[in-house]
Parts: sequence; C-alpha cells; structure tokens
Amino acid sequence: METTKGKPVFEHQGYLYIFNKESSHKIIRCCHNYRHGQCRGRLHPMNDQVIQTLGDQNHQPIHSARALIEARTKMNNAAKKTTNTTHVSVADSIFKLSDHAVASLPNLQNLKRTVQQICQKHQNSLPLPANRNSLVIDPLFTETNRNRTFLQFDSGAIDQRLLIFSTKKKFKILENTNYIYLDETFNVIPELYFQLYSIHVAYLDHILPAAYVLLPGQRQRLYKTMLQEIINLVPNFDPLNVMVDFENTAHQIRSLPALAFLSTNDVIPTFDEIKAQFPIEDKSVLKYFEENYIGVKTPSSRPK
Repeated sequence: METTKGKPVFEHQGYLYIFNKESSHKIIRCCHNYRHGQCRGRLHPMNDQVIQTLGDQNHQPIHSARALIEARTKMNNAAKKTTNTTHVSVADSIFKLSDHAVASLPNLQNLKRTVQQICQKHQNSLPLPANRNSLVIDPLFTETNRNRTFLQFDSGAIDQRLLIFSTKKKFKILENTNYIYLDETFNVIPELYFQLYSIHVAYLDHILPAAYVLLPGQRQRLYKTMLQEIINLVPNFDPLNVMVDFENTAHQIRSLPALAFLSTNDVIPTFDEIKAQFPIEDKSVLKYFEENYIGVKTPSSRPK
C-alpha cells in the first residue's frame, strides 16, 4: 500500500503509519498525522509484523483504514497506467468501499484532482526538447481519441517550425464558411513556441474552433506562410468576412450586458468608454445596442 505520493504506508489497528527513520537494525514508522496533527504514535514493524508500538495516538482510528488505503493505492496505479477518464479511475477504485469508508475520503473533486496530477506527471515524462529543430512528435500524439489525424502540417526540423492542427471534418467546414475569426494566444503555449493562433468559424449559429497553429514568432512572413499552408490543405478556402482578434471583440461584446448592473448615472459614461474602445468592424453591434437599449443622443446631447 502507498500514499498518493507513492510512499509506502503501513496500517495497524485502524491507524496509518509512514516512514520516519531507519537505523542499522530497525525501521521506525510514525503516524501519518504526525506533521499536521502532532500525533506521537509510532511503531517498529518487521516483515509486516508489529514488533513494538511507541507513544500515544491523539486521535481516533480510521474506520476501514486498510480498505481506504488499498483503494487509494489502486486509484494511484490506475492513474499511472490506464487511459480511462479521471471519473472512471476514481469510481473503479472506491465502488467496493462501504458508505462509512467513502465518507472518510476527501471529496470527489479532490480525488479527481489527485488522479489528474498523477496522470499528467507520468504522461509528461519525456524531457522537453532543447529547440524546435530537435522536436520529435510521437505519432500517438498526432491523432485524436477517435484515431483521426489531428496534426495536418509540420514544416519540418527547422528553427521557424510551424505546426497546424485540425481534422478533415473541420477543414470541410472551413471550406464552406463565409465568416472566420482569427485570434492569437500567448499564455497557454509550449515553451518552445511564441504563440497559438486559432481559427474559428460560424457554423449552425455557433462559433467553433476549426484549426490551431503553433507559431515560433510574430513576423508577417510567418502569418503568410500559415495562410498559404492552410490554403494548400483547404484549396477552396475563401471566406468573405475575416475578423481579427476575436477574443478581444468577444470581451467587448460581453461587457455590454454588464451595464445593467451599474447605477443609472454610470450607464451612459461607461457605455461611452466601451464605445471608444470598440473595434471598428463591429460598430454594427454597438449601433444596435445603442439604438435599442441606450438611446441615440439628440442634438441636446441627451439620449432619447
């Protein structure tokens, strides 16, 4: 049995013990509440048998302690080896526990978070490449969970390496759309790259992501290369309308309904501030909101 960090744990009469110290002839284990609960309980085991107990416990024993730690161990091992979802890994590990034992566990979100952390630690065991030239992408990570090709373009082992991710289905949507929205993100990208460029499309009254591009920089030449490679992948790609910085525009639009939470005297001045920062290409949205909710100003400078 082991802790969530993979350390051996020993159960005795409802109490859990972890490694404390070792001498030439014996090992001493301390209560797992030693650090946080100042519990002084200790024991000296040998070959899974208790030779001696030391000190007094300052808390009650844990009901079904062995079953609980075995369930946690099973959950940890599943997180390291299985491809199941987090929820399934947790459920498979605890479904045989009694209601009383389950009540002693951390809440479900805490258990899921632990499984996710263990899973990420073992999935990301490969060292980070020193540069883009030496980046080798395992074929396993070029497909979706449904075994569809996701990495559609890789410019190869060069410093200005460019990667395009999408699916054939999304390319079909790109081919037939009239509206696309381009956005760049800098805070969720791998260390080797400069930005993640995303292309969204209007489809069935929804805005959907259609392609993701990892770019090594922000030069105009890179953007031209990106668009040319997308055209190579989607020959009939020819949208009528292109909106740039989609996330910023979406943020501006979302700020309009928030005016309803302001005091009456603050609505007009705040709307004027939003109006001054609004993208020119989206003035039609602003005009509609002003005409229907704010009121167009009269010559006397008062909204009617």
